[in-house]
Amino acid sequence: MNKLILMHDGTVIREYPIEKEKTTLGRKPDNDIHLDDPTVSGLHCIFLLLQNVYVEDMNSTNGVLLNGKKVTKRQLENGDIVRIGRHELKFVDEKAHAFDSTVVISPGQIMPAGSKKAEQTKSYIVKAMSGPDAGNILELSRAYTTLGKPGGQVAVIARRGDGFHFMQMGGTTADKNLHPRINGQTLTGASVPLNAGDELEVGGNKFVFTASD
Repeated sequence: MNKLILMHDGTVIREYPIEKEKTTLGRKPDNDIHLDDPTVSGLHCIFLLLQNVYVEDMNSTNGVLLNGKKVTKRQLENGDIVRIGRHELKFVDEKAHAFDSTVVISPGQIMPAGSKKAEQTKSYIVKAMSGPDAGNILELSRAYTTLGKPGGQVAVIARRGDGFHFMQMGGTTADKNLHPRINGQTLTGASVPLNAGDELEVGGNKFVFTASD
């Protein structure tokens, strides 16, 4: 299933499944995705579900930005960020996520057969290792946990079933050294499954994903 994850100021608001041929977005309440935002037009854009998913600008005042570039109509790929006014929507292609789960970041992350499910029944936390929040602990009890600050680089840890995934949710920094990283590798558009001990970097601050005691 395809879906859009709506965010505002770095906070995940809700998810919208893309299940019908046309999904409308705009400031008017009768839209499928209603954004109460003065920078959004009454009918701002539509998402078309054909063989693939497309975003199409409906002659809006402020336009549609796809991964930072203004577009009129464009096919969406897994991980794309669509900016509408002051909101961001991350496009998620669940078929692509099936491939994400096979990605191996480093040999140290390969787990013995049968051990992953047992480990995922534990509770998990993220511990800040550097930056102003160093030493603080975030319990991963919600569907989405945001790392980073609004207006800067933002990433999200998403709970899916018994597992967790790390994904970028946009941001304004032009410094590539501040882009989200996992185990030293820059995060791309796809989400990455997390394993205990993974080191995360967001906005230059470091975190560790680990099981709680």
